[in-house]
Amino acid sequence: MPPRWTRCVLVALVVLAPASSARAQPRSFTETHEYLTTPRGETELELLTTQAQATFDGDSPEAFGLQLAIEHGLTDRWGVALLHRFAQSTGSGTIADPGEPLRFTETRLRSRYRFAERGERAFDMVAHVEAAKRFGGSVYELELRPVLARDLGVVSVAVDPIVTLVLGGDLPEPALAVGWAAGITYDARPTLRVGAETWGGFDVEQVEETALSAGPAISWSPTPSFWIAATAGFGLNDNADRLSVRGLVGLQL
Repeated sequence: MPPRWTRCVLVALVVLAPASSARAQPRSFTETHEYLTTPRGETELELLTTQAQATFDGDSPEAFGLQLAIEHGLTDRWGVALLHRFAQSTGSGTIADPGEPLRFTETRLRSRYRFAERGERAFDMVAHVEAAKRFGGSVYELELRPVLARDLGVVSVAVDPIVTLVLGGDLPEPALAVGWAAGITYDARPTLRVGAETWGGFDVEQVEETALSAGPAISWSPTPSFWIAATAGFGLNDNADRLSVRGLVGLQL
């Protein structure tokens, strides 16, 4: 279970949401990014939590992840964000794998830029770039994620090809990984979206270890300044966690 203070943050977000008059940019998925940027002069706070279980066995190792992000719109099409990530794991309960307590893992800087207004081109596109510094070591990461999206009436589709380069003094050589995330969502109501998404990836030196997951996604925006998205992911092969549950909360400040 996530720490008690994490639940307190979620409650505080819900309480504070109605006090803001800004309009948030609700996300439909937790893995797949869409054709969104924070409006000029607006600031958005995001809280992402993840719980994953390696297998369905009762004593299977579990992992918990927490990400705090604050994003500001610099222009009508360009926004930047600062992200902090934390992680915790139970391990297998053995001496060799005792698990790890909640700890800070990395700082990330994210930039998102929209090339046109929605619907002006055959595909809506966002240039999404993230740079990260892992805590406690000389390990750096650069992620390139072009977002391709299309609205088809009440249905929206988004596809994110992902390329990640990891390098640093603590690594014997740079590592390159390729991944993807894609989702489709339906506007069931003005404040409710339902859909599904899939994601996965592999190291270019170990293609046989490709991980693949998929599952349903839901998004709810009860007020103009507050939204919640959730995804239940199921591993489609042995390299992916059998079950992962992700919750993403956004609040326009």
